[in-house]
Formats: sequence, structure tokens, C-alpha cells
Amino acid sequence: MVKNKMPLVMLKTLLFLVLFLPLFSSYISAQTRDPGELFPPDKIFLLEEPRDWQNTEEIMDRLHLGAGDIVADIGAGSGYFTVPLASRVGDKGLVFAEDIQIEMVNYISKKVEALELKNVRVIFGKPEDPSLLDNFFDLVFLANTYHELETPFLMLENIKKDLRYSGRLAIIDWDPAKQSPFGPPIEEKVPENTVINELERAGFELIEKHNFMPYHYFLVFRKKSY
Repeated sequence: MVKNKMPLVMLKTLLFLVLFLPLFSSYISAQTRDPGELFPPDKIFLLEEPRDWQNTEEIMDRLHLGAGDIVADIGAGSGYFTVPLASRVGDKGLVFAEDIQIEMVNYISKKVEALELKNVRVIFGKPEDPSLLDNFFDLVFLANTYHELETPFLMLENIKKDLRYSGRLAIIDWDPAKQSPFGPPIEEKVPENTVINELERAGFELIEKHNFMPYHYFLVFRKKSY
């Protein structure tokens, strides 16, 4: 009598699922989290108010930008940082101001046109992908945006592709360890250590940490060299 035997391919498939499916499921679940609420476009005027708690010139100084650099301002909002970034990179540089809310994109577009900023490109991105160019940027800059990301690991993978070999990723965001009289609720803020851990898992390494802002952390990363 011939006994029925499970085909070898099926056996290997079942073994793979038993061993690796729990790990895969955990990995996928780690790619998403409950994001903070997007800043409401009808309050965009608040984004244009001067910020003594977020010194723009000092931030620009610590980014060490040079004339001719190419920068992506992710989650640019009203373009509050887009303008000083464009000033720092000069006529030979470029700044890509990206946002996923069309109201913000329209606002920045009008602002860029009014200021006659020839070195700024406005981009309508996606929650998981800023829709930029691969291997193109010297710096990707996220200010007050990281806590809003729905799928941080997917976004980081796309950013990593967009950066040049020596490119850097700068993240400024609300620090739940620092009490602030405004900003997102504390449960929406992402702790500094969480950001560092997520970036390391995504293939980045921390190269600078600045602590001069009363309500935010300021972290600078580069792609790991393997």
C-alpha cells in the first residue's frame, strides 16, 4: 500500500509559516501606530506666528547647510522653515516643500510665488511617501511632523532612498518629557528614545543631538554604512 506523503514544497511552506509568521506579524504591527492629528488648515495662520521657542536662525546654523545643497522640507505646513532653508542653500540650491494636505500645498505655492523664490519646488506627497527623487537630497528635514506619521518605517524607507550617500535626516519634534503650554496632547508626542530606536531599526544612526529648545528635541541622523 502506498502512503500519502505531504509534498516537500508544502511541508517547507508550513514550516516557514510556523516559524516566521509570528515574527512577520509583529514586524508589520510595528510599522504602524496611532498618529497625531494633522494640523488643521483653517488655523494655518498660527503656523506663521513668530516662535521664540523655536529659534529659526539657530536651527539653520546647526543644520550646517551650504550653498547649492538640496533639501526636502517634509510636512512643510505653511512653509515656515521652507523660506529660511531656501535662503541658506542659495540660488544654486533647491528646497522641496512637501505636505500631504492640499490646503497647505496651495498656501506654500502662493507664498513661494509672492516671495519669488526660484529655488523652491512644492510637492503634494503621500502619508507613506513624500514622492521625491531617489539619491538626490543632502538633507531631509522634518519639523513638528514625525509624531503625525501613520507608517513611520515605510516613510523612513522612502526617505532613505531619497538621501544621497552622505545625506542627513534632521528631526525636530515635540518632547513629551518637556511640558509645553501648547502643541499636541502628550499622548500624541513621540519620546526621543522611541524616535532614535525607530531610526536605528530603519537603517540610520544618530550623529547629532541638540537640546536648546524648551519644548522639542532636535536629532540629526545619517544612513548607516554597512
